[in-house]
Amino acid sequence: MSDHTDSPIRSTSPGNGTPADSVAPTIRARDDVDGCGCLDCRDIETTATRRTVLDALVWSVRLFRSYPSIVAFAALIILANRLLETDAINVLPLPAIGVFDALTAFAFIFLIRAYVGTIVAGELTDDPVTIREGLHRSLARTPSLVGLIVLIVFSVMTLPFLVLLPLLVLVGAIPGNPVEMVGFPVAAAVGGIGFAVPFLLLLFKFWFAPEACVIGRYGPIESLRVSWRITTNFRGKFLLVAVIAIGSALSLYLPTSLPEMATSLAPLNAVLSVISSSAGELLSIVWTSAYAHIYVQGVVS
Repeated sequence: MSDHTDSPIRSTSPGNGTPADSVAPTIRARDDVDGCGCLDCRDIETTATRRTVLDALVWSVRLFRSYPSIVAFAALIILANRLLETDAINVLPLPAIGVFDALTAFAFIFLIRAYVGTIVAGELTDDPVTIREGLHRSLARTPSLVGLIVLIVFSVMTLPFLVLLPLLVLVGAIPGNPVEMVGFPVAAAVGGIGFAVPFLLLLFKFWFAPEACVIGRYGPIESLRVSWRITTNFRGKFLLVAVIAIGSALSLYLPTSLPEMATSLAPLNAVLSVISSSAGELLSIVWTSAYAHIYVQGVVS
């Protein structure tokens, strides 16, 4: 079966309104497009821009039927994750295990997301992406993705601390021991909330940065800017995706946690844990397609 036959969406002709890319289509914000940035010039149907989150999820499932390579690559990485969780991998030196863990995590969280995003861009512009082209774009953007990850990690860990710093200075200026005055649970809750709120906000605002980096070929800093704008304009749509994703994760986690209450069901729990973990990781690929779709809607609107 061809990896781009019976595609779920087609337009009329290739083109993105950006400089030609021999690997895969590039979709950028209107202000960053040379020439006309209208939907017709970029060969994006109006229907694609009007899809709801649920429509995008259904579209993604149909997309995977047309591109079995997505499921195949995801299954290989999931299998590698399950092998790393077994005792058989302990024959390797500890540093090697750490390297394999990091590589599989990066491949699953970012490279698969980049591959799916590239395919989504091809489908939405009627410029189908082959396996080779999808892998080429994903690997070519890896250095920028690594730089983007460093920026995101630095931002979400440093900026919340800077927000919390004035509170720490104020606490230090109070005579006596403020923790004893209000109690440790209250102090810990205030400190946790003070750090968690900006942390989650930044994580939310930078969520579409990988799509901007891969599909739009933006640099790391520009990707953060584009993601910030998309999450400002599409707050409700993105929050709905997050709620559905969290609900799905909980529905897959609960069946594995319940058998833990009975030690006699330990073997069953181990099987359920493997199944639910693998199913959850495979299902998360659907969200990556939805994120790519929402990114395209955000930058062309």
